[in-house]
Amino acid sequence: MIARGFAVDPTDGVAEIAAKAEAQLGRPARVMRFGELDAAGRYDAIWASASLLHVPRRDLPGVITRIHRALKPGGYHFASYKSGKAEGRDRFGRYFNYLACAELESIYGETAIWDVLDVSEGIGGGHDGAQGPWVQITLRRPL
Repeated sequence: MIARGFAVDPTDGVAEIAAKAEAQLGRPARVMRFGELDAAGRYDAIWASASLLHVPRRDLPGVITRIHRALKPGGYHFASYKSGKAEGRDRFGRYFNYLACAELESIYGETAIWDVLDVSEGIGGGHDGAQGPWVQITLRRPL
């Protein structure tokens, strides 16, 4: 994104990972969890690849509301999640919300008004090296 000329505001909820991002990007990366996002109409897009999947299900609607509020009208949001039907922990002890496609669409639809551009399912890998189902969603905040 940076190479294509986008102004980015890199964040991570874990200080150690934010520091690695700073080193790789050569620019500051803020330590911030999605529940701390407190912007209004600031962003053209919010990209959450394999990150919101760590938000507990009970907290996800509030986080999605914050993302919607932080976007400019016409702003885009992308998120990817490991797919499944229950929340739980992987073999490393990391929490995942494992959302099915229909449940993901329902959560987004109940939290804010979105133009849903794409919802798709596929197979992908994770930190553990195992392949499994994933679901991706791309939306736009209406003008």
